Amino acid sequence: MFHGSNTKLNAAGLAPEHSMLLPERQPKEDEASVLEALHRIYTEAQPDESAFAIFANEVILTLPTGDVVVGPHGIRTKFAEIFAAYPTRTLRQRLLVTPESLPLRTIVLDQMLSLYDVDEPEAGQAPVKSIHSLLVLKRKPTDGKVSSLVEEEGHRKATAPLAARAAAASNFYSPTDSQMSPVTSKLNLVKRKHHMKGKPAALFANHSSLRQAMVPGSPAQSQASNADMDF
Repeated sequence: MFHGSNTKLNAAGLAPEHSMLLPERQPKEDEASVLEALHRIYTEAQPDESAFAIFANEVILTLPTGDVVVGPHGIRTKFAEIFAAYPTRTLRQRLLVTPESLPLRTIVLDQMLSLYDVDEPEAGQAPVKSIHSLLVLKRKPTDGKVSSLVEEEGHRKATAPLAARAAAASNFYSPTDSQMSPVTSKLNLVKRKHHMKGKPAALFANHSSLRQAMVPGSPAQSQASNADMDF
């Protein structure tokens, strides 16, 4: 049974005021590359493929707006769309202690993203927008790839409609979706051969006889006329 207070918990499993107070920690050896790639994704104008290599193929991104994106390519496209109007971005990250309730290898971040609508902001220029967010990255235990990334503005729970989540999940494409098993392929081949062997000979023969009977002077019409004269 769910309590009403549980609906306010964020991706870290805490209330916003509690996750903001989590102490900082130093990154582990296998976390440094993830943090670096994430920094590039949020700040570089056109991060290359290597930055998105931290994500598993089935990764799911949940944004503060409730939008859900599936797959590294989808994430790359979405970030390019979001940041198109902000060519310059700066980021401050704090790596937080991971709550014990979260799976092993989970990364919890507090970050402040500043957005500028010019290529080279002047010294002291204020950003157009600043976004204070909680990021929770869940990683696969086998290879450490990020399988889930949740961003919550103000450390508040992202409220994605269930329909949106289901639609995003159904859009996931696997390269093996169009492949058939050897058994299925063989059955389809047998079916095609079976249909090719079946020729409706009687049907075509009846149509041929009917056409001959309707053509004046044809043998079929002459035989029909003689039959009518015999009593």
